[in-house]
Amino acid sequence: MITVVGKDRPGIVAAVSGVLARFHANILKTRAATIFNDLFAMIMVVDTAHSTIGNGELINILKRSCDGIGLAVAAESCESYKCGKRIIVFDLDGTLIDQEVIEELAKAAGVGDEVKRITKLAMEGKIEFANALKERVRLLRGLPVSKLEEIKNSIVVLPGVVDLIRHLKSCGFVVGIVTGGFDFVADHVGKMIGADYVFSNKLLSREGYLTGEVEGDVTGPEAKLNAIRKIAQDLGVGLESCVAVGDGANDLFMIERVGLGVGFKAKLVVHEKAPAVINTSDIRVLLALIGCIDLKSDVIKRL
Repeated sequence: MITVVGKDRPGIVAAVSGVLARFHANILKTRAATIFNDLFAMIMVVDTAHSTIGNGELINILKRSCDGIGLAVAAESCESYKCGKRIIVFDLDGTLIDQEVIEELAKAAGVGDEVKRITKLAMEGKIEFANALKERVRLLRGLPVSKLEEIKNSIVVLPGVVDLIRHLKSCGFVVGIVTGGFDFVADHVGKMIGADYVFSNKLLSREGYLTGEVEGDVTGPEAKLNAIRKIAQDLGVGLESCVAVGDGANDLFMIERVGLGVGFKAKLVVHEKAPAVINTSDIRVLLALIGCIDLKSDVIKRL
């Protein structure tokens, strides 16, 4: 199943079908329509049995073609598509909010450049996330706890997120935030958007100042996946019924192991490996990628 969605413009069908035809992938069935009055969406059932290249390579070529014309794209097996999705989890920093919270803390502590350097390496997958987190938090030692409240109050969710979550919940999705960031922001954003689950870490303090230590289990890629497993277990479903959305290397482990993993404005390592990618700030396209929008009547329906 291949889904593409983006601003309606000439050449979309040709760009997608051209890639598939070039490598002998056969389109068995297709459905297309304009949604939300300005977005074009197309869903295709594609047979790759006689493709001249492997599925992974084909999908990456298709991603690059879609990037060139501003399309989001998702590819998953028909079995995964038909099973239905019930759970969606989001990373926090860079996905639901524009800020990197630890960098805001670092600016307040006067160590912004060093923390930003470590963050960049971790997001690109060049250093292990748990170690990177501990190293950055150590640099925050002595920061007054009062600064956390100031930063929390400055947080703004990305445009469209509140409406997106409302639509997802109306479609029956259980919504979670799974972040290697910190509870003082994660819990705040969770309440703002109406998340059902929030998994995060906690900055430790003593006598009104940060100790430079962190408490929590969501410090690495496997911990994020375990948080999703917890939600799935609560609902009595498998990982194939889950969607994970993130942008950095720390999100890749969960993105590759759920029913559909989505890289949202993702770093290169995630863009190359995620089954679905969104390279636009218009988060509405996610609804079409995960099958939440029927192309004829805007209600959930499967091909």
